Amino acid sequence: MNVAPINAAKTPFDIATEVLWQNRWDSRAEALRITIGTLVHDYGISEATAEVAAIQAFADLDSVNLDSCIDLNASTSHVVVLRTRNGCPVVFTARDLDRMIQQARDIGLAQVVDADTRRPVVLEH
Repeated sequence: MNVAPINAAKTPFDIATEVLWQNRWDSRAEALRITIGTLVHDYGISEATAEVAAIQAFADLDSVNLDSCIDLNASTSHVVVLRTRNGCPVVFTARDLDRMIQQARDIGLAQVVDADTRRPVVLEH
């Protein structure tokens, strides 16, 4: 029988999920800023690793009970394929996403999480 020890080390993703789950924020940028900061300052995780863990944990929690999902097998570095609840593929090329980010910036919906590094960028809605 495989039993994990009670004091098993948690992954950055697990810690990020716990931080996000235990707290509520008014904005995505604030949630990510606090979570990244907690991982870096309280757990000694590198900023790059903390960013990815926080982004992935946020996306998982944000998508709970959502029937749509990103098709990783169909997506590449230049296209993201979203499968809607009925399996229909919706295509977002890198150019499409870049334009969407610029449009969001133009109307004030694109926010940077860390003002010093100017990253990551999230879309508020």
